[in-house]
Amino acid sequence: MVQQRYCAACTMPLILDGRYVPLTRLGGGAFGTTFLGLDLRSAKERHCVIKQLQLKSNLTPSQVEGVKKAFQREAEILETLGDDHHQIPTLYAYFGLTAPAFFGSKPLTPQTNETEEFIYLVQEHVAGQDLDKELRQKGKLSETEVMEIWHQVLPILRFIHERGAIHRDIKPSNMMRDRNGRIYLIDFGAVKQVTTGISLQSNSLVFGTLGFAPPEQIAGKQVFPATDLYSLAVTTICLLTGKSPSALLDAGGDSWNWRPHTQVSDRFGQVLDKMLEFIPGKRFQSADAVMAILFQPQKASFELNHAVPGADVDRRNLRNLREIDETALVQSEDFQSLNSVNPANAETCLPPHFNSPKHPFGKQQVSLNPVLIERCREELAYLIGPIANLVIEEVLEDKAPASFQQLVDALTEEIPDPQAALEFRRKLFS
Repeated sequence: MVQQRYCAACTMPLILDGRYVPLTRLGGGAFGTTFLGLDLRSAKERHCVIKQLQLKSNLTPSQVEGVKKAFQREAEILETLGDDHHQIPTLYAYFGLTAPAFFGSKPLTPQTNETEEFIYLVQEHVAGQDLDKELRQKGKLSETEVMEIWHQVLPILRFIHERGAIHRDIKPSNMMRDRNGRIYLIDFGAVKQVTTGISLQSNSLVFGTLGFAPPEQIAGKQVFPATDLYSLAVTTICLLTGKSPSALLDAGGDSWNWRPHTQVSDRFGQVLDKMLEFIPGKRFQSADAVMAILFQPQKASFELNHAVPGADVDRRNLRNLREIDETALVQSEDFQSLNSVNPANAETCLPPHFNSPKHPFGKQQVSLNPVLIERCREELAYLIGPIANLVIEEVLEDKAPASFQQLVDALTEEIPDPQAALEFRRKLFS
């Protein structure tokens, strides 16, 4: 049995769970630290990545609970997906520890009985280099080089999305290239916490890496497979241009201006522009759709020109991106990325299948306030994606609601996730 020991300077456990030894600090931020570690119980004492979550006293109870859940969610995703896909790191362990509290220049004496809580996630170590470091060393990539990355990353995203998960933090530093050229997706949006984020609600944190996350994620709204595709597109234009996201937004912060900084084929440029749409419903809705365009050109004509209109977004969230310092956007040490504490940003929402009864409220359609209808359209688009407009029109035509209450009731029935349905009603009646 290995006896637990603690660092004399900071009280951190030196042997974790009697098995894992932190060797080198890889990165850190407001909520924790990542280490390269050693697994003492493996036959070859393999290397591993140890992610330490340290809960700070300045967080509200709801924020603490949310960060814990986000950290646990990453562990669950890795445990569920890592064993089944060779380009997602495998989870080795997930556990909590307590250690003597540390204040000032030395730990408190054991007599005080004050402790700090740490949570650890131990995962497979990918020997290689992330694309952020690669970009810094080699400079911007060509379209051919980016397409080689997409040939690997898009199937990984399809695998993740088909299993009901969203990565939530696609960016260059979360794409690791191993020594054989294989690309891994790492850090499923829970461990690296934003240190300079803004708060939209007193009990919530804003999640996603600023600059790479789309408007719906920044606003704490529902996330979709299209959320990851947006982040992949931002990642791509950064790799193609060698610039940060903030440098590629126009002066108003409400449109992308990346084309003057690089040259790509017309088809690839159109695909990127569609993935970079600020409205979720106007983007491609799956990795398969993107692959069909790029890798099966005969399907491209319809897909590139077809978009289901979605709801408008608050462009003020986009302008916030321009206020982020360029180095903060690309510096992996800053622990910028977050997973959502907001329940609305916690699950994948897939479009429902629906069969609406004809005119349950009577066949005479009453004219409803267009402002209220548009508000319903906006909230519904964030929950069920690109078919929101279709659902609205079908409900108005087939059910002919006579009041705003009846309209909301009818739309709520079309939302398959009970929690999302409750959130939809709450926002409309708040």
